[in-house]
Amino acid sequence: MEPLQIALVIAGAYLIGAVPSAYWLGRLVKGIDIRRYGSGNVGSSNFATHVGKKWGVPLVLFDVIVKGALPVLIASDKALGLGLWVEVFAGLAAIVGHNWSVFIGFSGGRGMATVLGSSGALSLPLCAIYNFTALGVWLATGRRDSAVAWAAAALSLPFASLALRLPVAVTTFCALFVIVTGLKRVTSNFRNPAYASSGDRPTWRLVVNRLMFDRDTERKEDWVGRGPG
Repeated sequence: MEPLQIALVIAGAYLIGAVPSAYWLGRLVKGIDIRRYGSGNVGSSNFATHVGKKWGVPLVLFDVIVKGALPVLIASDKALGLGLWVEVFAGLAAIVGHNWSVFIGFSGGRGMATVLGSSGALSLPLCAIYNFTALGVWLATGRRDSAVAWAAAALSLPFASLALRLPVAVTTFCALFVIVTGLKRVTSNFRNPAYASSGDRPTWRLVVNRLMFDRDTERKEDWVGRGPG
């Protein structure tokens, strides 16, 4: 029964993570498809910009607690007791579900809030380092670009896990999260037509922009303020 339990937990974690909370709430509150605005990201940052910051608070809490922490806790010794490796892959499955949701054509967010819950359920000190790294970089860069701060926070996770001497399974979680985040950034944003037609940006520059800034353009304003028409 245990292999079946493991498969069900990981599949369930993906489905929990795949709940498109930002998309549904955007439809409910403002009647818009958040994928057609700004970065096209179905996550809390793009949601707060185009739907409203006050609605961003319950959205973040849902993504952290329900989508991020809950799948890990279900697999933990406090519930099913399936072991640390299953906890790790349940957390990763939830992040993958958030990033590539089956409910909205495999689009989604970036998993920055979801990993807060997953990492916190695995190790509170690890989660704290992730948060403080993002905050520190954000403040150090003059609060100009949160995407850079969260990229730095993601990159810090494997090193933080090693420094804290956490189990190999947790360090693996951190390393795989970096890969998932990089893959999502490189592949998910749709191209700004004006930017794409300018002809003066090589592919390598586009990849660098997406990895560092999570957008196609150098100027944030040219990206986050977009909408239909």
